[in-house]
Amino acid sequence: MKMSNNTSIASDDLDVLTADLDALLKEFPQKRRELHGCLGRMLQEEVNAQIAQAGFKDGGEKLKSWQEMKVGSGGGYTAVRPTKSATGSNSPGAITNYNEAGHKIRKPKAVHKGNKKYRYRPKINVPYVDGRNFYEAARRNVEAKAIQIVEEFVDELAKELEG
Repeated sequence: MKMSNNTSIASDDLDVLTADLDALLKEFPQKRRELHGCLGRMLQEEVNAQIAQAGFKDGGEKLKSWQEMKVGSGGGYTAVRPTKSATGSNSPGAITNYNEAGHKIRKPKAVHKGNKKYRYRPKINVPYVDGRNFYEAARRNVEAKAIQIVEEFVDELAKELEG
C-alpha cells in the first residue's frame, strides 16, 4: 500500500497488527477483571487495617467481617462495601455508615421512680459522635499503590502488543 508522503506499509504487517489487536481485545475484559480483583483485594486489606486502627473496643472485628469486595459484572470497577444481608437502621450497611460518617446522640428520656421524675444524666455531653473515616483513609493510602499496579498492567499490555 502506498501512502501520499511516499511511505509504504506492507499489507502483511497490517494483517499481523490487526490480528494482535483482535487477540488483545478478546483478552482485555478478563485482564481488566483480574486487575480490578487485585485492586479490590488490596483495598479491602487497607479498609480492614483502617478499621482496626480506628479505636473500636474489639478492634472492629464485627465491622471488618461485614466488609466485602465487589467487582462489577463487566469487570470495570471494584468496591469494598458492607454486605447487603439486611436493611434498616441496624443493618451492617447502616452501622458501617454510622461509624464512618458519625451520628447524633439520642438524649435520655425521663424515667418515673415512684412519684418523682428521675432523669439520667449521661457522662458524655456531646451532641454528635465524630466519624472514624476509615474508607477515606484507606482511599488515600491505596492511591499510590493502585497507580503503580495500573501502570504495570498497561506495561504488560504494551509488551503483549509489541509481540
